Amino acid sequence: MFDTKSILASRTVWANLVGLAALVLGLFGFDASALATGSFEEALVQLVAAGSFVASTVFRILATRQIRN
Repeated sequence: MFDTKSILASRTVWANLVGLAALVLGLFGFDASALATGSFEEALVQLVAAGSFVASTVFRILATRQIRN
């Protein structure tokens, strides 16, 4: 019997969603003026996206259960 989990229980899926959200916010010009001025916001959004995609790769390697349909 295969050990399964729901899609919302997958760390890989959540890491990809965080990365996608960071990229979309950056593309739509998310106003992060409260954080700092200049290109710091853009760099921060890119770092969050990159970190989440690296995390999703690690989580996929460590995964032991399949996602059920």
